[in-house]
Amino acid sequence: MGLRGSGQIYTLPSESCWAQLGIQRSTWSDQDAVDFTVNLSVISTAAWARAVEENPSLGAKPSPNTYSLSRERFQQRIGRAAGGGDYWWRLTADGRDEAATCDDFLTMVEAHGLPVLRREVEARR
Repeated sequence: MGLRGSGQIYTLPSESCWAQLGIQRSTWSDQDAVDFTVNLSVISTAAWARAVEENPSLGAKPSPNTYSLSRERFQQRIGRAAGGGDYWWRLTADGRDEAATCDDFLTMVEAHGLPVLRREVEARR
């Protein structure tokens, strides 16, 4: 899909923005099941540099899984991007419904997550 990354953070390559997709695990997850959602985040590299200048503890790059009060940063959960409310998936240790969960996750990212990231990058050019 054009994303780069691993683990819980993936980036849509852009010269002008940090356009990220973050997989957030629920604090209620345990050894039997993991609940997770997707956070979308876009901020121009210039706006991030200004924010870091004011607060160096922010680090070299933003995290899509950390909420920010910056007005210049777009942040939204994928369920809202799809026109609904909060949207979570569940993977269970026994593997039931793993294929269906993965298919739904990838469909949501491709149909809703990537278009929103691309739109927000374009708006910041």
